[in-house]
Amino acid sequence: MRKKKILFLLSDTGGGHRASAMAISEAIETLYPGRYEILIEDVWKRHMPSPISRFPDAYGWITGPGMPIWAVLWKLTYYRKIQRLMFASFAPLVKNSVAAFMRKEQPDLVVSVHPLMNHLGLQWCESAGLNVPFITVVTDMVTLHSSWICPEVDRCLVPTEKARMLALELGMPKERLAVHGQPVGLKFNAIGSDKKKHRQQLGINPDTPTILIVGGGEGTGQIYRIARRIAKTIPYGQMLVVTGRNQRLRARMDAVAWSIPTQVYGFVDNMPELMGAADLLVTKAGPGTISEAFITGLPLILSGYIRGQEAGNVAYVKEHRAGAYAATTRGLTTLARDWLDASNPILQELARNASLLARPNASLDIATDICKLV
Repeated sequence: MRKKKILFLLSDTGGGHRASAMAISEAIETLYPGRYEILIEDVWKRHMPSPISRFPDAYGWITGPGMPIWAVLWKLTYYRKIQRLMFASFAPLVKNSVAAFMRKEQPDLVVSVHPLMNHLGLQWCESAGLNVPFITVVTDMVTLHSSWICPEVDRCLVPTEKARMLALELGMPKERLAVHGQPVGLKFNAIGSDKKKHRQQLGINPDTPTILIVGGGEGTGQIYRIARRIAKTIPYGQMLVVTGRNQRLRARMDAVAWSIPTQVYGFVDNMPELMGAADLLVTKAGPGTISEAFITGLPLILSGYIRGQEAGNVAYVKEHRAGAYAATTRGLTTLARDWLDASNPILQELARNASLLARPNASLDIATDICKLV
């Protein structure tokens, strides 16, 4: 008997969309082993003509040094009229290619995990002659761009109640909406709270306050400056620093003679263990990393955010007292030093609050919801 086929549509703008698709795929296989075939397709890179297909490679720049440009684009494209013009200009470039791909693969269900794949995705299904369920899994935590919401999809799954309320305002029928949380890897469920054990496994001092610094998959943000200042400000601590795919940053960090014990990593697949070993996480306000921190009960200091889609994440963390935002490196290190003071109970309070926001079964719940429609 042919396996049912589930097709995920995305664009690799940042690492979060693919990570979400992978987490849901893992959950589907865990719940229904061997029953489904999973396809994950980067529509932009694989079907757009050059040089447009290379746009995702510039995402790190436009959401970093080019942030003012990104902020303008995000606001402009929020308006439905401009969106329709944008989709109308993109659609002819990929229609034939994607429709041919879909006809060849014949998926039994299509899942979008990217804001550009919803309205266009339904058009592609129609062009391919497919009459199959179409689901949107929103991977932005709070501040949804309006392109995420296409009222014609069969199901729309969002991470938080605030995201649900915004989706309703944008026209999504409430009977097609559900709040399941942010999809993250199932390994985070099994971490536990024994920090000393994880530190020993990583080869660091089990009794020393530990700060984890993460810049996302691309190693963005002021990681180098933050780490150098923490090393000077908190001499009784130790650091774990993840530079992601940023090889220049990794080399720069490796060249430093650190004044406190410091381990520098590139792109990692053991983030659950790193978070399990840490007392405090310093990171940009990416929804996946924040959700992982909630599951591991890890207080956050947010060092930056992408204007538009991540602005609400900062407010969400602050509102629920699971962490704080620091606009400057000096302010960040002052917070970290105060929180790690053994006489200050705030770290334990923040950890409890973070745990209350956790949805460790989000990927499983999303997988269950999706597979009901296949």
